[in-house]
Amino acid sequence: MWLGDVEIHLMVAGGWHPDGGTMFGVVPKVLWERERRADGSNLIRAACVAAVVRLGGRVVVLETGIGSKLPERRARQWGVWQPEGMLRSLARLGVRPEEVDLVVATHLHWDHAGGFTRRSEGGVVRPTFPRARYLVQRREWDFALAPDVRSRAAYVAEDLLPVAEAGLVEFLDGEAEVVPGLVLRPTGGHTPGHQVVIVRSGELVCALTGDLVGLRPHLRPAWNSAADLDVLRLLEEKARLLEEASRHRWLLVLGHEVEGPAGYLADDGWRPEPALNDPIGAELVGG
Repeated sequence: MWLGDVEIHLMVAGGWHPDGGTMFGVVPKVLWERERRADGSNLIRAACVAAVVRLGGRVVVLETGIGSKLPERRARQWGVWQPEGMLRSLARLGVRPEEVDLVVATHLHWDHAGGFTRRSEGGVVRPTFPRARYLVQRREWDFALAPDVRSRAAYVAEDLLPVAEAGLVEFLDGEAEVVPGLVLRPTGGHTPGHQVVIVRSGELVCALTGDLVGLRPHLRPAWNSAADLDVLRLLEEKARLLEEASRHRWLLVLGHEVEGPAGYLADDGWRPEPALNDPIGAELVGG
């Protein structure tokens, strides 16, 4: 779709099957299972929602998903699907990895930054986008390289270090308009350096929520994930984002929603944006 003079393509950069209790934290299963059906192992289906944006002559990848580097045992454990979804979507758009100018993730967990790098046929891990600038909040980067015990499994060094060694990382300290129309706003909450990605064209705005609002049920003010490190901060930032989105009719892209991840807040609930939930997206989600 077009957001003013900005071209946006939604893509699904793979997905996995997380534990429902982890995704909904203190919300009782009797409540969240009305929203998301779990299998016999208490797992639900989740997508890694990403976007390709063309603005100001630049090609920007927002979120990169899991990627294809996970060991087979771990990929099987998590029920990973469509690990090459991001690159397949880019190919459909006629975009080669070396044509990407900027890469942004809301944070550096393995299900958002896994696609930063790829393993070559010779087994060497290299940046997926060799000519891009990878824009990262410094606070998130520092935490990712030295996480606490609880967060250690959520970060993978192979996702990050090859990009730094190639000199492609650009660090940010706080909110920044990195190019005209592309604003990165730190929120914290889920991780120390979590950020939302805001694309502006005049008065029109699209915001990628990351794990601030991962799934549609998380639009409820008090519903959040067990993985959130600072719950009160997350709830404050989520309330701020949702108030802005409702008042100014921002297009929201929810980080892990499987069905209708892009839409608007309305008095009668969530209204998906048809132009960003088309049959191609549905095909990828169902893969």
